[in-house]
Amino acid sequence: MVSTIQILPALLLQPYISCYALRTFDTGEASILKPMHAVHEYYMTFFLRERFCGFIDNSGVWQSNKSNSLCTLFTQNQGFTSYQGKYAIFCVQFKSNGLFAILGNRQKELINSILALDEIIGSDNSLLTEQLESTKNIIEMGKLMDAYFLGRYLCKKHKEYTNVIACTSDVILQNRGMISLALLSRFANMSQRNFERRFLDEVGVAPKLYARITRFNKALDNKMLHPEKRWTDIAYENGYFDQAHFIKEVHLFSSKSPEELFRNSPPPIEDYKYEVEQD
Repeated sequence: MVSTIQILPALLLQPYISCYALRTFDTGEASILKPMHAVHEYYMTFFLRERFCGFIDNSGVWQSNKSNSLCTLFTQNQGFTSYQGKYAIFCVQFKSNGLFAILGNRQKELINSILALDEIIGSDNSLLTEQLESTKNIIEMGKLMDAYFLGRYLCKKHKEYTNVIACTSDVILQNRGMISLALLSRFANMSQRNFERRFLDEVGVAPKLYARITRFNKALDNKMLHPEKRWTDIAYENGYFDQAHFIKEVHLFSSKSPEELFRNSPPPIEDYKYEVEQD
């Protein structure tokens, strides 16, 4: 059982960070494989208690151990991460252009990467890890990370449309990826061509691809929440033309059929808790 507690970041950061999450679990002598299929958000992960996970490539070959890292937006399958033992993991879940807005990283150059946090935030990686490990609970962790990210965010000069792109991405999420480019550009008050260019510049992928990856992930979430549902029902509920269309998208974004994805690496049972106040 994976125990997960989530809290919201400071209000000023909410357009760019979905949540902070603290995950704790113990695999015992067994190991957990987590598929790294296409995802629509960036994940900054701090491994507390000096732990790490393994990285296995698409062919099933062990590549390396990974500690504190940034998993960027994935447009295709990247393999698996492997966990064995007792873990406490603090995760910052960035929205579409959140990494660019807060830290200034050019996201287009980072797509489909797993990067050591030292490469992203330098020596702050070690300092933040020590500070996180010394906190009493996720509330204190959230306040610590709020102070850090607000400091980085407020010292930056932002483009006038950065917040617009963030808001438009939220519209894509709220509609589970089922929204047209015409409606998105209208919401952003831009021409389609201008909107596509600016979205690609800040998020790193085109809005159509981002919407497709979002829809794929929402479909998987649907299945995890309702394992008794047939894949045909999942496909139609998430706006796919038919089951064949859905299977094609799942294979594109995970290199597996829907059945293979869940049979070979079933998602662990996760107990979610939400803290709504940080004071």
